[in-house]
Amino acid sequence: MSKNILITGASGQLGNSVLKQLYGKYELLATDINTNKLNIPFEVLDITNLEQIKSTLANFNPDVIINLAAFTDVDGCELNPDKAYLLNAKSVEMLSNNFDGQFIQISTDYVFDGYNGPYNEGDNTNPLSIYGKTKLEAEKILQDNINNWCILRTNVLFDYYYNTEASFIKWIIDSLKANKSINVVADQWNNPTWTQNLAEISELVINKNVTGLYNYGGADYLNRFEFAQVITDIFNLDKTLISPISTKSLNQAAPRPLKGGLKIEKIEKEFDVQCIDLKTSLSMIKSRLTE
Repeated sequence: MSKNILITGASGQLGNSVLKQLYGKYELLATDINTNKLNIPFEVLDITNLEQIKSTLANFNPDVIINLAAFTDVDGCELNPDKAYLLNAKSVEMLSNNFDGQFIQISTDYVFDGYNGPYNEGDNTNPLSIYGKTKLEAEKILQDNINNWCILRTNVLFDYYYNTEASFIKWIIDSLKANKSINVVADQWNNPTWTQNLAEISELVINKNVTGLYNYGGADYLNRFEFAQVITDIFNLDKTLISPISTKSLNQAAPRPLKGGLKIEKIEKEFDVQCIDLKTSLSMIKSRLTE
């Protein structure tokens, strides 16, 4: 029997990948999504509105919720902590209080302080920013409110979709194609995650009815400047247009975990998957864009 899957926050780059991965296999309801490509039923769901949540859950009766909705502007969260809590934590409370199926929550390595990454699932959390604090609060709420939960912590999501803006790779490619010089931080370390791979993991979680906390990221651990240089190599762009800078020089509102990233051995072993390397991911994106 096909499962009903509600995908919140489906308009971002991860939402694009999840929809394409699950389309045709399940009954899908996406929220806040342009449906011109896949023709998937959608609703404009305000995840901070309890009555809208109850109505959507009652009408669609999902077996699975994949919660991609979040306030991901890290500096915006720092400047608007009440809004951050409402969108990132309180919304999870309202969803999980009114649902008893499988709940898949996307979280972040920002729940750690970035002093000694990469981190495994059992390491102590210590978020530096409001964003990290509200995402950690969402994890705790979910574990308290529901039995069938799976939290996927990830970091530095990337892909290239023409209809999304919050994309590191898109920013790099579009800037260099326009012959624009850019600065990229060289002191933030992560293992960047291709959204297509995370979408595939999400489907495995659904099919295997997995519960628990898992890290997922790419196979390569490198800093953002190095990440940008790999992008230039794969897409044949001028890397001399990119200059390395420090995070401190940006004077951002929210502190960033510098040595972040996630260890992925647990999910590779238990799911019997191999996290692919960055060059392979980028090459596959390039092939898709040139089809």
